[in-house]
Amino acid sequence: MLLVRVLAALLFVSVLVPSAFAGGDENSFLTPAYFKRVFNDVVETPQKPLSWDKKDWLIAGGVVGASFAAFAIDDSVRKYYENPGHQNAFLDSVSDATTHFGDYKVQLPLITGSWVAGMATGNETLKKIAADGAEASFIAAGLITPALVYISGRALPDTGEDAMKFRPFTPMRYSYPSGHTTEAFAMATVLDQNLRRHFGYWPTPFLYALAAGTAHSRVYDDVHYVSDIILGAGIGWAVGYWIANKPRNADRAVLLLPRQDGAAVAMRF
Repeated sequence: MLLVRVLAALLFVSVLVPSAFAGGDENSFLTPAYFKRVFNDVVETPQKPLSWDKKDWLIAGGVVGASFAAFAIDDSVRKYYENPGHQNAFLDSVSDATTHFGDYKVQLPLITGSWVAGMATGNETLKKIAADGAEASFIAAGLITPALVYISGRALPDTGEDAMKFRPFTPMRYSYPSGHTTEAFAMATVLDQNLRRHFGYWPTPFLYALAAGTAHSRVYDDVHYVSDIILGAGIGWAVGYWIANKPRNADRAVLLLPRQDGAAVAMRF
């Protein structure tokens, strides 16, 4: 995935040329503090289930259970859309308009644009969207989903294999779960959580409609099964929610220092 490769390359460059990426704000994209934040979150990722509460386990169980239950309808849904009578110009246009919300063609300009606009205007929300969006996509669609894809070893539906044929740890089998859907829901959740602080729930239906459109397009275009998109959506939402709501800059503090003529404000980095 291009977005993952770009982020990895920038991480490498920031290590080689740290002076070119000076800064201490964890929400400031492409700074050493940001890449340290990403590294720490990557290390924390496999340990996250150990800190889940009952609600978290119920949500995870519900997503996995729904995905497993969808195995029963994977073939029938695929055959439904294979029927030319169930495809039309409207659904074609919706698929074309939404499918790239789950890949670099939309996400890279969205992240870059948010970063540039945030830097130019000093808007902290835009800068945080860029930082959160890149990291959530990297962890969810660049690490977790590819690992599960390799473990599950399910072939894409357009190969013609039985939908229930799994060959674990076999390369070139990219179906379960859906990477596009993972990335779309990760980005939609990052946008929703950050914009909600300013606009409430108004953007929520639109953002998740885009992500759902991406998921539907994967089934409609015969490149994934229903069970693939359910698990991908759950992974993307969970990682996006975690990254967008995780407290940042804990080592930065505003200090009120007493002076003879009053007080002084200092910031610790």
